Amino acid sequence: MATVGIDIGGHGHVAARCRDGQASADRRILRLSQSREGFRSLDAWLAAEQEPVSLVVMESSGHYWMPLAAHLRRSGVPVAVVNPLAARYFAKSRLVRTKSDPADARSLAEMAMRDTPAARDPLAGVEVRQAARFAMTLVAEQAKVCQRLYRRIELGFPELREVFEDPTCRTARAVLRIAPTAAAATRRRTATLANANAGPGRRRLGHARAERLRQLAADSIAVPELDAEASFEVGLLLDQFDLLERQIEAAEQRVAGLLDGELARRLQTIPGVGPAITATLIAEIGDIARFDDFDELLAFAGVHPAERSSGRKGANPETSWHMSKTGNSYLRSAAYRMAVVGLQHNPVIAAHYARKRAAGKSSMNALGHCMRKALSIVWGVWRSGQDFDPSWGREA
Repeated sequence: MATVGIDIGGHGHVAARCRDGQASADRRILRLSQSREGFRSLDAWLAAEQEPVSLVVMESSGHYWMPLAAHLRRSGVPVAVVNPLAARYFAKSRLVRTKSDPADARSLAEMAMRDTPAARDPLAGVEVRQAARFAMTLVAEQAKVCQRLYRRIELGFPELREVFEDPTCRTARAVLRIAPTAAAATRRRTATLANANAGPGRRRLGHARAERLRQLAADSIAVPELDAEASFEVGLLLDQFDLLERQIEAAEQRVAGLLDGELARRLQTIPGVGPAITATLIAEIGDIARFDDFDELLAFAGVHPAERSSGRKGANPETSWHMSKTGNSYLRSAAYRMAVVGLQHNPVIAAHYARKRAAGKSSMNALGHCMRKALSIVWGVWRSGQDFDPSWGREA
């Protein structure tokens, strides 16, 4: 029996073979294109040898591995798709110093021979995973728009943060529609500002807060030279935010049609967890029992803290520790969405955020702590097999 390693590329791949009983892969390789002709050449290369192939190993590099993995699976060839980090650490353990496509393919073939990664259907649940990842990509894009909007607010209407804890909430966005800068707010009547976001099921600004906002705007530290530009940019960013909000809603409806099962229902009992987040949690975490403790799940998501205390950074505890962000980006986006939505709809997250702010944490730092809290709620609901309990962990 032989094993095959395939280094995945954007337009072409490299395959190498490791024979039974050998620690090193053959020097001879096969280069194949990402095309039907290339797949046929791989079929011929695999069939040319007398030793049957027991396992093909490839990395989950972007989306490029999917067509080839699907082809091999349909051909009845066992396939194992491994994390690129696992392949990298294996190469380091073998003291491999050469970094090239052929060297990577040989390393994967040797990894398949020595470690024998489990062969599973590489495209099982791929539709749900792809739909969830697309929805989380939209969420990540919306988060970027929020960051850009924060910057424009700090230049054109910094006092807005004294009235709104979250300057991108629905009521704040309604205010920005009619008063994108402090100068524009001073030109608006109090009644006009008070009725911002008026409508059935909505929370209008109200007279008292509107009057306070006008008073703050009258003595604003905004940059007057940027008033016109800030107004223009805020309007476009609000349009982008609203468009992404509609797209996220459509994507979540698409995911909801693909979800089924008790676990999906139970996770959606957590306030702020919709179909897209549920699908992301299930698709990216997989079997939660593979994590021995909660810290392993945090590390997998990249939400665990990483110390950066060298030099001046260590002088301030607020800046010496940062979120690692080295794990699964889709799972991290889901945690971010849970934290943001949870500020308004999840009593556990809202209380946790309030405690961190009272302890002197910045809004973004406190939000990072809420991402950790969100994953701890997921951990508790998933592992316990029970629906969300609003009294659970509120003092944790």
